[in-house]
Amino acid sequence: MSDSNTIEKYREDLTAYLLASCTDAGLLKGTLLSSPDIDDAWLRYAPSFYGDAVRNFNSYPEFCLGCAGYLGMAVAFLWDKDWARYMDSPYVFFQGERGFDDMDDHITDTILKDRRHSVPAMQSCAANAYHFLMRESPEPGTAEAYRLFLATVETLYKIGAAIELCRLGYKFEKVNLTNQ
Repeated sequence: MSDSNTIEKYREDLTAYLLASCTDAGLLKGTLLSSPDIDDAWLRYAPSFYGDAVRNFNSYPEFCLGCAGYLGMAVAFLWDKDWARYMDSPYVFFQGERGFDDMDDHITDTILKDRRHSVPAMQSCAANAYHFLMRESPEPGTAEAYRLFLATVETLYKIGAAIELCRLGYKFEKVNLTNQ
């Protein structure tokens, strides 16, 4: 299996694992809700986020993973609230006064204005994702460890966005496209 196949399999397995644990916890309803706008926002924010998270991961791994989820929650919240207004918000918009160090508090207190739902959700997701990553036993400092880290962070962003979309009442529904 090629390295890209290994990373893609890891991403799929992690997504399925987190989707199941979030569904069991009542945070999701068995579906990874998403939007192309929210996914595109990740592509804009990822380079800056990766830089912050890589610098802090060894000291605060679950915090770094959780911040990716909080970022996904915030983007989903703003997408629902007024995407035309917030779609071009720079990455620093999601950081607090201390930058990345208080990103979680800034997002929960200033953007989401909801600690009761977001904090337990992200603490659980970050811990589960970190343990899943550690089961892979990547050798620290290797290219494989870095790629697994990137896949984990992106997955947490998508899970965070899905949790927020679910909280906001979004769901997938079948639509009959035939004219009647």
